[in-house]
Amino acid sequence: MVAAHTIEVSGSRVGHGRPDPDPLGAILKGVKHFAQDSVGMLFRGASRFRGSRPSWMRVATDVRFVDMSRGGDGNTVLHFEAPRFGEVAGEVYEQGLLFGSLPEPQDTAFDLMGDVVNDVALKVRDSEKYDVGILQRLERFKRPIFGHGVDELRLLGGRLPAANPRKIDLCVTAAATSLYQQTPAPVRSRLAGRLDMIRASDKVFSLILKDGRQVRGIWLGDSIQPLREHVDQDVVVNGVVNFRPSGAVLRIDAEAVDAAGPADSFFSKLPAVTARLGRRQILQPQTSSAGMRAVFGKWPGEESDEEVLQALEDIE
Repeated sequence: MVAAHTIEVSGSRVGHGRPDPDPLGAILKGVKHFAQDSVGMLFRGASRFRGSRPSWMRVATDVRFVDMSRGGDGNTVLHFEAPRFGEVAGEVYEQGLLFGSLPEPQDTAFDLMGDVVNDVALKVRDSEKYDVGILQRLERFKRPIFGHGVDELRLLGGRLPAANPRKIDLCVTAAATSLYQQTPAPVRSRLAGRLDMIRASDKVFSLILKDGRQVRGIWLGDSIQPLREHVDQDVVVNGVVNFRPSGAVLRIDAEAVDAAGPADSFFSKLPAVTARLGRRQILQPQTSSAGMRAVFGKWPGEESDEEVLQALEDIE
């Protein structure tokens, strides 16, 4: 059984139930991918899925556009259907989540999209409802949608409140950009701890560090067998650590796992964060007093050429 949801679209090129095909196509495509990202984020802690998705996840993210109508105030209303999680993800509800809590069985991808939009709009820096992938997805709504005569998208239906609908607009895309810029850059790292639990259906696992902190991991290998061999054992995991805008660790995307040795206890701590460099920080102007021009053609010392050559001969 599916649930009905709507998106009210307002703007000069999408009003009165007669939207321009260009922004309409971008909206439909953006909503489909945003739904997939939001479901992946809640159930796994990662918006993007490497490899084939579990069958239940493919069904849970199968949102369908079914109709279009004319709403009040000249808005265009897009009608969708989306599967309820309790009816398509029964195996997950039986197993439970390793991190966080399951959505209500009657929830759909649209409800999770509303949760994401709410946290992004409020700039919740320690949220577990989004990652860099989702922030980039929302940021990409800007040009093809809001740059083509669309003012806002209002998500309605399910548990999304009609009196206070979740809105995606230029303010939300700007918030997504800001949060992305605040998020520390991912770092390649080595983490040691006890491999506590595994959920084989989507390759999520839990790593308990020496200080008791629990880190979410996602196994990127083709087979879950390497993890099964080390359950409830001390291991060392190699991969890429991802962060939240607050600087807290979100997860580690694990590429290798091995039994931990005595020396690996050094790695039972979270890595330091690294600032994400923006374009302006990378592209610095080259002037006579800054950059390469400040040093090009200059020798930092006062030695003569003969003294430099003699020093090089002494080294040999």
